[in-house]
Amino acid sequence: MEELSVRRVRRARRTRGVWITLGVLIALGGVSIGALTRVFQAKRGEQTGRATPVGVFGTLNDMAQVALEPTGGFVGKNRVNILCMGIDDNWTDSDQVYTAHARTDTLFLLSLDLAKRQASMLSIPRDTYTHIAGTRSSTKINAAYAMGGPERAVATVDELLGVRADHYLVLNIDSTKKMVDALGGVDVNVEHEMHYHDKWGHLSIDLVPGQQHLDGATAVGFARYRHGDAGAKISPEDGDERRMYRQHILMRAMIERAKGFANVAQAPHLVDVAMSTIQTDMTRTQLFDLAAIFKGLQPQDLRTASLTGEDFRGPKGEWFYRLDQDKADAYVRWLIRDDQTAFRSLIPVVVQDAAPDSGAAARALRQLQSAGYDQARIGAAPNSRTVDTAGASSTDLQTATTQIVDQGVVSAQAPQDIGAVLGLSDPSVRREAVRPNRRGWTPPASVVVTLGSDYPSAQNTDQKSASDAGDTLKGQD
Repeated sequence: MEELSVRRVRRARRTRGVWITLGVLIALGGVSIGALTRVFQAKRGEQTGRATPVGVFGTLNDMAQVALEPTGGFVGKNRVNILCMGIDDNWTDSDQVYTAHARTDTLFLLSLDLAKRQASMLSIPRDTYTHIAGTRSSTKINAAYAMGGPERAVATVDELLGVRADHYLVLNIDSTKKMVDALGGVDVNVEHEMHYHDKWGHLSIDLVPGQQHLDGATAVGFARYRHGDAGAKISPEDGDERRMYRQHILMRAMIERAKGFANVAQAPHLVDVAMSTIQTDMTRTQLFDLAAIFKGLQPQDLRTASLTGEDFRGPKGEWFYRLDQDKADAYVRWLIRDDQTAFRSLIPVVVQDAAPDSGAAARALRQLQSAGYDQARIGAAPNSRTVDTAGASSTDLQTATTQIVDQGVVSAQAPQDIGAVLGLSDPSVRREAVRPNRRGWTPPASVVVTLGSDYPSAQNTDQKSASDAGDTLKGQD
């Protein structure tokens, strides 16, 4: 019986997966601050004293302390890094929830560029094997919080990635449910059928493919679901990738919902819900500062990525996740350090040669790899009828204009950057998401480049394109 109980606890922890820290959304989406600034247009009130955890408050007078120039909470800082943690609740035999010694079920760094008003979200797989700061233990990173609270989790992430978070924010599953409901639900596109029922793990979900409007409970289930199409079994590695992928989908959906929320009368209630369910070392003024700064954030402007690696089994048969350290470093340089070329090593690029020059693909590959696109490769030449754009025949497009198709890679600026690296003045760029396979899992996205006769054939293209690419990235800063 004892062995069975242990199995049930482990199973509950594996299936009580991802849910989105919507409290961060409230700080970014500007739901309440957008309403506030339209009503008050008030200056910040002075605050003194030590920073204390945020509690319940919900009057517009409290919110009116936010200034029209909301930087007082972060004097001297251009960037703020926040470690966001979702607590893995447990249940007793009598079905009572408790969080004592809970592990983090969701863990990500939110990096906010206050000057550029740019937000980046870097998810850390919960099973990542690492040393726990301040201890002699090496285990899953989600144990850091249980072993020493948010401060130890912050220190452990610092050891792992070399990023010291300025602040932390902690929520539990019920927080997300309440806040999605406070927003009136969210709209998401369900990729494939989702059917799963786990009484012990408090998860029950039945969704069909297509655009769906989800309430709080269903949204949490959507983000926690870790299986393939209609419950097909997948590897633990794929399961965690799915969970983080849906985190990002739900985060964007909530930002989109918040953008259209302009009911001033409901703003105090939204803030009450958000602030009563989070634990943080930020003051309420700092949270309102962030909300005011990022109230114009568009869902597509939230840069999101998940650290990659591979599964492995420990000596006792338990599953761990080993990060690809080179890629982890690149993600940190790109999303946290704002190195605008670091993303190149993370983008798979497939070069197809449809130009008359038979050596074009090999030359393009050399250019891309020299510029840092380490994952570039040559693909099979496309069939003359595989490209179709209104107003021109497929053959004409393939022989005249280079086609760059973004299948949904981590950087939205990659297609334009690739065009600049290749010395193309006006390539055709479009987005075409990769479709899920038969198991319901979406294959890794790439940028597919089909070279046309507009691709420069001069031998000095390498030097010119490298210069053009640098100018392009500078112009996007």
